[in-house]
Amino acid sequence: MSLLRDAVPADFERLAVGLPPQGLLLPEAGLVTAPVAMLLARRCEDLRALQGWGACLIVEGDLMVGFVLLNGMDAAGHAEFGYAVSPGQRGRGLAGAAVGAFVTRAGDEGLGALLAETDPGNAGSIRVLERNLFTPVPPTREGRLRWRRYLRR
Repeated sequence: MSLLRDAVPADFERLAVGLPPQGLLLPEAGLVTAPVAMLLARRCEDLRALQGWGACLIVEGDLMVGFVLLNGMDAAGHAEFGYAVSPGQRGRGLAGAAVGAFVTRAGDEGLGALLAETDPGNAGSIRVLERNLFTPVPPTREGRLRWRRYLRR
């Protein structure tokens, strides 16, 4: 069973009202706030309309433990992405496995590179990116670390 499931806008709309995506359970509350969930629903809808994919739920068994999604792409096929894992599910390798699966999917979809930002104090996220072969690049925002992984050879 795959760790990633393509998301639909309704998945995030349900999260906005405290419900899990259809057919799934939530391990605990607090993954996203209602306003953020509604923004994610709109982003998911835009991604599906533009390219047919780009937002995925991180699923373990019947639990939605997080999500991964694209956030903008340039003409060269380089895309920003972000991810989140529910606080109670962190430290188990789920983010690393999900990012790895998302990298594979992005490459299969023809993207040229993925970029991510992290807080300098977020050691877990830094490890996730390093283990998935992302390398540091100059940041675009003060107080943030920036990472890139090329997908085409």
